[in-house]
Amino acid sequence: MSNSGERWDYDVAVIGGGPGGSSAATALARRGRSVVVLERERFPRFHIGESQLPWTNEIFRALGVRDTIAASGFIEKWGASFRGPDGPDERYADFQNARETPTPQTFQVLREKFDEILLRHAEKCGARVLEEHRLVDAVFDSDGVTLHFAGRDGGADTVRVGVVVDASGRAGVLVKRFGRHEHDPLLLNIAVHAQYEGIPRASGRRAGDIRMFTRPDMGWLWFIPLSDAVISVGAVIPQVVHRRESRPTPEESLAHYLADTPAALPLLERARRVSPARFDADYSYLATRIAGDRWVAVGDAAAFLDPVFSTGVMLAMQGGLEVAEAIDSGLRAGDVSVRAFARYERAVRGRYHHFRRFAVGFYDPAFRKLWYSRPPLRSIFDAVVSVLAGNWRPSATTRVLVEVFFAVVAVKRVLLRLGRLRRAR
Repeated sequence: MSNSGERWDYDVAVIGGGPGGSSAATALARRGRSVVVLERERFPRFHIGESQLPWTNEIFRALGVRDTIAASGFIEKWGASFRGPDGPDERYADFQNARETPTPQTFQVLREKFDEILLRHAEKCGARVLEEHRLVDAVFDSDGVTLHFAGRDGGADTVRVGVVVDASGRAGVLVKRFGRHEHDPLLLNIAVHAQYEGIPRASGRRAGDIRMFTRPDMGWLWFIPLSDAVISVGAVIPQVVHRRESRPTPEESLAHYLADTPAALPLLERARRVSPARFDADYSYLATRIAGDRWVAVGDAAAFLDPVFSTGVMLAMQGGLEVAEAIDSGLRAGDVSVRAFARYERAVRGRYHHFRRFAVGFYDPAFRKLWYSRPPLRSIFDAVVSVLAGNWRPSATTRVLVEVFFAVVAVKRVLLRLGRLRRAR
């Protein structure tokens, strides 16, 4: 199917071998395209983002990697529990009850293992993977792109391609050359996280679920089982709070936020940190430009949303599938200008805003108040859980139920403001 002739060494170069990049490479190779992946690190390597969503299962199937993922020993995840600051309030999101969710069981993954499985699968499908190879420059012209890169030995090399996929994560090597990451003003949070042993897990079917504890300052904690012994623990804190309460090191900051969340303390009585603590900031953004002539961005290079509902990997991989289709169609039509990627860019932006509404809502006291209360109709709650399971194309009925939920949130917001005004008097 490749029609590059002698013009290019490869039809497509993918810069970055994470979930978005490896998904794009796999999907392109399975369409018969010649693909090279330039990955600056050596896999396996650490990455945060362990908790997956049920809708990612459909992407695994489309890539032909579902059976490999299922047989890799990852912890099974069926839902998520949310506990309020006062302790007794808990809301359980059971993916089995989520509307329009074909496969409700998903996984908690060690990203170093998960990402390597996806990258090796891209190789098996025909992509050439060059690890420890760093992009130095990309020279665009009307007939293709010349990439200059440094190999693992420091030597310089070049490759000629028809299209470049920027899957370089937050680095956004092409996104930041032609535009910028526009940070979300309503999602200005930081995260500090580490791995622990000695934390008890829930029993039975819920043993592998993510457990979340909300805080009065609108921050929250995550507890994600990664194995029978190891649990990922993180604190997501508003930047304004972190500026006031941060400690000298990530380890001290994390310990402070854990100790300052009373509802979570029973889980931490025998906890022992077994990894360095890591710090992340400025991670909610949308690129001002996602595509141009002969280049297109995927995954975290294009956008990343607050981790509260674990959408990162799913959005990156779905983007990888769709960008492969756009590139393949463009190459066949002889048009890989920005016009060829317009539909893909609309889809990326649309999904970002679809899930952003819920992420922003989670930091709204009115949203949380309704979330922890008994829902007026079970079907409304199940519709919301459907979106939290990764449903980015809900049916008309589900959309209506979600709108009812947000309408009630708006009413509660007004009531909370009136209550504050009365108390102020």
